Amino acid sequence: MGKKKNVSSAAILVILAALGSLYLSVVGLPPRLDARPHEALGEAMARETGKQLGAGGRIHLIRRDTALYPNPAADAQIRAFHRELRKAGASVATTTVIKKDPLSLLSVPPGDFYKIIEKASEADVIASFMGPPMLTTDQLAKLGSKRPKIVVVCLGDMPRQVDLKRRFEQKLVETAILSRRDTPSSLPASGSLQTWFDHFFVAASQANLAELLPPSQP
Repeated sequence: MGKKKNVSSAAILVILAALGSLYLSVVGLPPRLDARPHEALGEAMARETGKQLGAGGRIHLIRRDTALYPNPAADAQIRAFHRELRKAGASVATTTVIKKDPLSLLSVPPGDFYKIIEKASEADVIASFMGPPMLTTDQLAKLGSKRPKIVVVCLGDMPRQVDLKRRFEQKLVETAILSRRDTPSSLPASGSLQTWFDHFFVAASQANLAELLPPSQP
């Protein structure tokens, strides 16, 4: 009886191995993630956050939920962000994790962003890896002149979709990390993460935003 069970178990393992081999031959392994651009982005966000931090200020992080929807690129960004902050002797005081369908526009619900801004002091910095705040008229009125510094990641076509220029005018964004419009076709052969950042991204302020925004659609 025991011998038959062993034979059956061995047969099942052989079948599973064959199925796995067939799957890999047809579908193949998923492409390996090159983490360097994402680490470069995370480090740059940390540096820009540190520049805006006031005396006694705290850092408030907004990130996507990668437990519900796994995203290795987003995880690499956040790891690099924390690592660079530690190098500078800083750390995150609060983290808000937003559950977001990966197929929808990457954004923070207005009510959630409003609460974070409302609780922050003017010496604080809010680092959002999910774009700028999109507050309602009522929420803006309630905030009045209170404005903690806000640093955001706003990649691809997002700057036009969320009217990033308007967010700068409303003093809701201090710095935005954008995708480069003129990304070179060849990847960096090597170099520091700063090299990778310069290849794919650029930091925008209100002073240089207009020249960095994607061209308007006809």
